[in-house]
Amino acid sequence: MRITIPLVLFVLCFLSACAQRVSSIKKDVDIPLENEMGYMLLGVETNLSLDSIFIGGEKSVRLTREDLRSGTKFFLIDMPAGDYYFHKIKLNYWWRFNLDEDYWKFSVSPGVISYIGHMEVDTYGFWPIRSKLELENRSSEALEFMEQEFPNILKSRTLTYDGPGEDLFFEKINTLIQEGAAE
Repeated sequence: MRITIPLVLFVLCFLSACAQRVSSIKKDVDIPLENEMGYMLLGVETNLSLDSIFIGGEKSVRLTREDLRSGTKFFLIDMPAGDYYFHKIKLNYWWRFNLDEDYWKFSVSPGVISYIGHMEVDTYGFWPIRSKLELENRSSEALEFMEQEFPNILKSRTLTYDGPGEDLFFEKINTLIQEGAAE
């Protein structure tokens, strides 16, 4: 009996350290976020259905096969604010890519919609399989997606770019909107 309690504690600790499976927000309702929470907006374009994408950082997250079908898709997820990185992409049971943290870093800011980029995964060949992985900034596509799919959330939250590098697109758009509202 004494071995059972430590074993149960070990299993619980192990399970809590695993990446949590998340799904994209489906309804255009701005949920009240806790103080240190924000929204992460990620675009994914792939020519084959992926098995999973792992994200490490303040919260370990895993996007799964059900969401990562072939084509282009955006994911809007509420997450704790902080620094994150893409850790691993699994194409299928056999093929995976462990990613270098430096290039694949991003952050989620509190209280805003943090667009982190558009991940492109193009795979070709059968054996060996070859892939091109890129994280591109497509801010205008992200804005268009939010205007079409989540106008209520966009109306109550600021959209920012928090991916690798710098981009002033959203700042300029927000300035133009504020100037237009003031006139």
